[in-house]
Amino acid sequence: MAKTRDFPPALRHFVKVLNSFRGYYYDYDIFRDFIDYTTACMLWNGDKQLADQLKDRYKEDYPRFGEMYKALVQTMADNMTEDLAWYDALGTLYEEIASNSKASFLGQFFTPPTVCDFMAQIQQPLEECGDKKTGLTVNDPACGSGRTLLAFNKVAPGNYLVGQDVDVICTKMTAINLALHGCKGQALNGDSLRPDHFVFGYEINPRIFTLGGLPHLVPISKEQSIAWQVWHNKEGEVKPSVPEKEKQPSIKQIILPEYKPGQQLSIFEVFEPVSSY
Repeated sequence: MAKTRDFPPALRHFVKVLNSFRGYYYDYDIFRDFIDYTTACMLWNGDKQLADQLKDRYKEDYPRFGEMYKALVQTMADNMTEDLAWYDALGTLYEEIASNSKASFLGQFFTPPTVCDFMAQIQQPLEECGDKKTGLTVNDPACGSGRTLLAFNKVAPGNYLVGQDVDVICTKMTAINLALHGCKGQALNGDSLRPDHFVFGYEINPRIFTLGGLPHLVPISKEQSIAWQVWHNKEGEVKPSVPEKEKQPSIKQIILPEYKPGQQLSIFEVFEPVSSY
């Protein structure tokens, strides 16, 4: 395995587990699979197929993904000592790993945290809202790991945050980051310059209060994407709207699927099944 040595000291918990994997695994491959693992863990019914694939690929190293998840939470707790503080451990890890691995041609360089905080503080809509800084829908069309949205949530918590990115890993990192920070919104994979382009997406924490603050994700369709809905509504001014029978549920109508006991790879396995809301 290619061990990367330039990680910030704040990530020591996570890097220790990352470096404990045996065999011929590259850091990039482990991190990519960890992002898939964590995303799947936050799904209501988990992802048994992915769990089986990872178990087959990593054998006795598979339990280390659970250790990495715990290390991620511990790292965030260590670096978020104030109310509404945010910390992008995943983005920092991805920058280093993607730039120093076999996938270096995919190197990512995200906006520095201090710049994200500054950009969030100078947003004009906040000034126009006066004392009321909630009820907004905030979009980042090239969200990376979601850190600009996290910075906005620090300045004006309680708004609906929508992150879009063409990179699969970035989209999933945004979903995880927003979920773990207790935000509500969507993470969308697709080209934001092509409004009708949609690959996949997640509704983030739609029932976070019902579930006692437990972070979770719900897959959504293109028609449930807030970005597509905004574009479609504008298109409807000059084009016929979608026939009633073809309309999909709006984001306000999204409900969690029925819980199915026995599914693997889900943090919900430690809780009692929830049948209704």
